[in-house]
This record gives sequence, C-alpha cells and structure tokens, in this order.
Amino acid sequence: MSTQGSQPASPSSGRAPRGSACLNCRRRKFKCDGVRPICGPCIRTHREFDCEYTDGPTRSPTQLLEDNITRLEARIYELEHPDSVAPSIVLHDPRTATSQPGPSLPLAPVVSGSTPAAGSSVQVAACLMPQAAPVATPDATSEPTPDVIQMLIGLFLQHANQVGFFLHHGRFREYALVLDEEARQERLSPALLNAVYLWGVRFSGNASMVAHEPVYLQRAVEAVSSALVRAPPYNIIYSIQAEVLLAHYFFAANRSLEGRYHSNAAVALSLSCRLNKLRSSNNTPNPPGVLNVVLAPPADALEEGERINAFWSVFILDKSWSVRAGSPSHFNGSPGAQVDTPWPLQIEDYAQRGIPAMLRSSLTIQTFLSGISSDNVQGTSPTALRAKASALFERASRRASQWTPAMAYVEQFAAEFFILEHVIDQFIDALPPLHAALNQDVARDRLVTHTFALVASMQVYGALRQGQGAGQGRDLESARRAIAALDYVNLGALGYVDPIMAVLWTAISRVLIAAAGANQQQHIEADHDGLIAALQRLLTAMTTFARTSPLMGASLFPCPYAYDHTDASARV
Repeated sequence: MSTQGSQPASPSSGRAPRGSACLNCRRRKFKCDGVRPICGPCIRTHREFDCEYTDGPTRSPTQLLEDNITRLEARIYELEHPDSVAPSIVLHDPRTATSQPGPSLPLAPVVSGSTPAAGSSVQVAACLMPQAAPVATPDATSEPTPDVIQMLIGLFLQHANQVGFFLHHGRFREYALVLDEEARQERLSPALLNAVYLWGVRFSGNASMVAHEPVYLQRAVEAVSSALVRAPPYNIIYSIQAEVLLAHYFFAANRSLEGRYHSNAAVALSLSCRLNKLRSSNNTPNPPGVLNVVLAPPADALEEGERINAFWSVFILDKSWSVRAGSPSHFNGSPGAQVDTPWPLQIEDYAQRGIPAMLRSSLTIQTFLSGISSDNVQGTSPTALRAKASALFERASRRASQWTPAMAYVEQFAAEFFILEHVIDQFIDALPPLHAALNQDVARDRLVTHTFALVASMQVYGALRQGQGAGQGRDLESARRAIAALDYVNLGALGYVDPIMAVLWTAISRVLIAAAGANQQQHIEADHDGLIAALQRLLTAMTTFARTSPLMGASLFPCPYAYDHTDASARV
C-alpha cells in the first residue's frame, strides 16, 4: 500500500512542509506528515474522518463553512442596506416586452464550492418575480379568504411530494380548511400555512396570482422567522416542514444562499429533536453544545410516522443540495448526526398498520452504504428509495471530488470506490421499473430516484476512468440510461418536478457534451449524432419545467454554450 501523499512530506523528517499540516494536527500541535486522506497522527489517534487541508486545490469543509458565513453576512448587510448595495436579484416589469430573463452567471458545477456572491446580478424570470403587481394586491398582514385558501391547498397538494412535504395529506387538509382563522391557527402554525400558500401560488400558473407571489413569500419568511418564539408554541414538526418547503422554494428559484439557510435550519431543528434517533437501539444523548428538544410522545401511529418521514425529508434535502453547494453533508456519521431512524413508510401505511412496537433500528445509512444486508424489511417505499438514492448521489459525488491518482492509500480508496460501485449497481437493479408505474405521479417519483442513482453511477465511473482507466465508457452508459428513462414519463403532464433534477440533468449534459466532442474529433459521425439527439432530448425536458423553476431555466444556458464553444475536455 502506498504511504506517500499527494503532497509528499519532507523525506528527512517525515513532516509536512510548513503551512500544509491538517487542521486537526494544527489545533493539537501534532507533527503532521501531510498524508491524505488521513495523516499518520490522525490514524494513530483513531480519528474517524478524513483530514482537512487548506493548501489543496479545493476548499476544506471548514473553509467552505467560513465562506458560507461570509456570504450570509454579505446577504444580511445587503438586506439591511438596500440603498447602498447592488441588489442580488434584478426585477423586471412583466409588461415590458424588451425584458430578456436569463442568468448572467452559469450554473455551479455538480461538485462545486461556489455560490454566486451577494451583489452579483442574477435575472429571474419576469413572470415569477414581477416588479409591479396589479391593484388587488393581497394584504400582507391578513389571511387569504377561505375560497383562496381552499384553491391554494388543492394546487399545492397536487405536487407536494416534489417539494419535501411529509405530513399526512388528509389530516393536513382537514386542519387547514377550518373556516375559523383562530381555530385553524391553533392547529397549524402560520409558518407552515404561509409556506403552503406560497407554493400553491407558484403551482397555479395563473398570471394574476403569480403577480402576488412576492407578498406570499414575504408572509412565509416572516412567519418562519418567528415560528419558534411566538405563543402558542406550535408543533416543532410544523416548523421543520415550513423550513423544508422554503428551502425547496429558494433552490427552485435559483437563490441558493437562502435555500441553504432554510435547509440548514431544518437540519438543526431535526437534530435538536433527535429525529435521527427515532426508534434507535443506541439512544445516546446529544453531544455537548447541541440543543436538545424533548418531544412529547406521539399521539398516535400517524404522528410518529410524520416524525419519521420528517427526518427523511430533511435528510434528502441535505444530501441533494449539499452536492451543488460543494459543502459537506450534515449526515456523514459525525457525533450527534448518526442516523438510526428506520426507513420511512408511505404516510398512509402508518395510519393503517403503524410500526411494530418492538422495532428498533441503528446505523441505517451506514449499513446501507456498506452493502451489508439488513434484516429490516423496510426501505422500499418511494421516500425510502429517494433517501437511498440521494445518499448514494452525495457519497459518489464527494468521493469523486476527492479522487486523485497520486493520493495516499490509493488502493484503499479504490477499494471503497468499488464497494460503492457495487452498492449503486445493486440498488439500480432492484428499483421498480419506470414502465410499470401505475400513474404519472408514481412515474415522476421513480424518474427522480432513477436519475439520482444513475448520476451517482456516472460520478463513480467517471472518477475510475480518469484515475485508473477502469469503467471506460460506463459513465456515458449511465448518462444514456438516464436519458432513456425520459421516454417512460409524459413530462408535459407533470407540471412540476423536484428542482434537484436541474442539477442532475446538468451533470448528465456534461458527460454527453464531452463524449460528443471526443467523437467529433475522431470523426465518429453516427455515435456523435446520437449523442446530440440525447442532449436535445435532455434540453427539451429542462425547458418543460423552466416556467415553474428559474433554476431549471438557468441550467439550460450552459449546455448549448458548452457544446458550441468548448472542446471535449472543457467543463460546463
């Protein structure tokens, strides 16, 4: 096994050059040897995680966290001083024919460390963020009328599963449609209700309603910010649901900074409530410094199911979008964030048969990713499959970004890669087929899950091909399979799809573009034309959802540009 890192230590002392020690050795004043991914002193002290270095080509997790803090501070300053800072969003009058919405910055790469800094100009589709609203603007301080509430909730529930909604639809509708406003808000928090109303407006597609979207957004953000301090104290699960909905909203709107803020809030709330430890067989307390919120016992099996599904909704959100942000996931096995909660069921199953009283679970994600068979027969519901696929996507993307042929312990790292490859292949083979979906909603769920898994496969094979020459062409094969999956879904009838598909489809487009460029250089016309047709099929799918997702629209721009103006080695 190799004992030499990607940046070798001094041959005379076995010590890393000045300034290149890992952060852990710096803090503990150890003599770091600079070996990667884990240096000698950290191995000897049984440190569980890869070392963090600040001298490499990529940012360390700590540096990324500092970058996020800097961006948040800049965004806060911008919000507090709107007259002295260039706005980060350029609004356009929808009545102005010359307005040309489109991004001035390309979509961040699938494994990236960047988010547009505060103050950068990102144009948003005029129909979604108008500057001027009609005269009949809703009152920002009062509830919509009962008729409007009923309409918005109906619109929302049609696509709720695509934006992380985990509550029981029937029970939520029953509580939300209570005519008396005070009685309604005794059961459901204004934060949750306003987040639902906001999405209902977005899903409506009605120009007169969409014109009021900024008002509903203002109401939702203000309600969420005060949800945990206002009286009466609302069910914290509703606050988590509101944060998840707002995170999805901002990600879809191509406003990653706000999306990460609400995603992180959802993670913090779920960890403080120990939702990652539900039904745990190893119920250790939270580590020092982590807020501990003790939830009352669930009133019934359905409420317990909502808590389980709440955790997995947050997990999927974190795993999905941490990749695009280039930030580490919060659920990578660190103390306090280990996942013991059992795999989720469909929400109706909790009401019908509940969970066996004696069921206990542990190391749910670790067991799955290691490829170890589990006695737990759960894990086949659509939400469970989505959670597994997002975990594979995040793990594959993170490992692919760490891979270099000159890295230390390259054999061990390659072995981990091959285990991950095996788990991904097994998972894909066991997925319910798209062609057997009973309806379009089921087909949409399966499309997202299949695409997650195929992009994970693509990331692994791409890294292996670059590093060892293994997996030659299999990343392209995974990309082609993801395109073929589109044939089983009537995209035009869906209306909306999880905005993470913009990130996944962009990753696929890069593989297709690189392969098409290589074939063109080698004068392989037949395969070249097939790749261009596949790319066009992908761009057509993205165009279908650009109306309800500015992120999807923004993602369209790099793809044709990359093909027309870059060679095969270029990255979008």
